[in-house]
Amino acid sequence: MPKSPPQRRWMRLIGGLLYTLLLLFSILAGGVLGWIGESSVLSSILRQSIARTTPQEVFDGQIQNKDALNLLLLGCDEDRAPGGKKILRQYARSDMMLLTRLDFAHNRITGVSIPRDTLAELPGYRSMRINAFHSIGGKDLAKQAVEALLDVPIDKVVVLNYKAFQEMVDLVGGVDIYVNKPLKYTDRAGGLFINLKPGRQVLKGYDAMCFVRYRHGDSDYARQDRQKDFILSFKEAVMKKPGLIGTVADKAVDVLGGELDAREVAALALFARKIGNDNIRMGQIPVLDAGNFDLRVDTGHLRKTLRDFHFLDDQPTTVTYSR
Repeated sequence: MPKSPPQRRWMRLIGGLLYTLLLLFSILAGGVLGWIGESSVLSSILRQSIARTTPQEVFDGQIQNKDALNLLLLGCDEDRAPGGKKILRQYARSDMMLLTRLDFAHNRITGVSIPRDTLAELPGYRSMRINAFHSIGGKDLAKQAVEALLDVPIDKVVVLNYKAFQEMVDLVGGVDIYVNKPLKYTDRAGGLFINLKPGRQVLKGYDAMCFVRYRHGDSDYARQDRQKDFILSFKEAVMKKPGLIGTVADKAVDVLGGELDAREVAALALFARKIGNDNIRMGQIPVLDAGNFDLRVDTGHLRKTLRDFHFLDDQPTTVTYSR
């Protein structure tokens, strides 16, 4: 039997963080006009709001379907090369993968997560876990692997920048979080050292990152609850320091790996503001146990899942590659 996708759970970190940042900054832009001029993102939000610029106009020529953007979101481990040198983003394993569809014509956001242990293959490469492709060839090869696995075209790839994430949290002085149990885990290869005590506390950048990334011995639902707590606390922290709103908004561009410029972030922020909770649906691709802790796509149910989350609205489409 396929592992069933969660239907109306809180988004996973990378999807939830993207949506929350976009929505937060679109709301704040309307109430803190005094700081807009200091932020390229908030200035773009104001200009586009006045001109009624559509996302289709901003992304014209960059997306295969002018009315929707298919965005692959990656969160990556921090691997250490021999000698202890950290290799960030471009040569790290993708820790979390979420294919998101922002449908401008129907005002909805959908997404399917791809378990990191799902087996995939590309011409010229052996079958391997899908999170390994990013470590071999960066986001371009990860994009090709996901397109081959799902037969869905991808317009842009966003690699979550954990260092920028920490800096963004530190900008507002940390977040007030209640940790409901001890969180302790060490991944020396990834340079991740989690050691959080239970109780209410202010988490600075690194510890906040540990809080949202911790998954050892937990269900996905428990981690999603922590991520929701973080997002709500982060919003409160920003609201307490309105003078930093512009700086935090611009830092969000870095958190999103620089793949989206200020004008594009602003366009998506204004789009996100129109989306009600009923039009946000996140799930997971159907997978089966492949042995040796690996998973494989349940091809018998894959197309139905993709259709349910509107990734096949543009079909027939077949993705092809050249090497």
